[in-house]
Amino acid sequence: MENMRVKHLVSFLLFISFTRICTPSPNPDANQKHFVLVHGAGHGAWCWYKVSTLLTSIGHNVTALDLAASGVNPKQVQQLHSLLDYVEPLMRFMKSLPPKERVILVGHSMGGAAISIAMEKFPEKIYIAVFGTAIMPSPALDYLNLSS
Repeated sequence: MENMRVKHLVSFLLFISFTRICTPSPNPDANQKHFVLVHGAGHGAWCWYKVSTLLTSIGHNVTALDLAASGVNPKQVQQLHSLLDYVEPLMRFMKSLPPKERVILVGHSMGGAAISIAMEKFPEKIYIAVFGTAIMPSPALDYLNLSS
């Protein structure tokens, strides 16, 4: 299990390094990206602490969110009636972004369903999405089908 986590972390870091190397810019700030990290079921933003630290140390902006009834989010599981209730903190965050800002969404496990919904609702605010061992709906399974 630990070996698999190390492999995933190494793969993710290689992706980040590749993105950084392959993005030429005369302005160093132009290489700075905003990563939005979305945890899986039964986790919270805390599970991203190592990745957040690494990304921040190389100059990226990082937001790790707690989905509803997870981490320090005050909602209780009994208050969640649909997948849309669960992902509401991510939707609120995406809505709050400035009009021209685009983020890199990273979802793990159930976080994949959350970022899929964000991709459908806010396509203009997404630079790229990364599904790290995550649920990845097919074109026939969109968020309307997931939430019903």
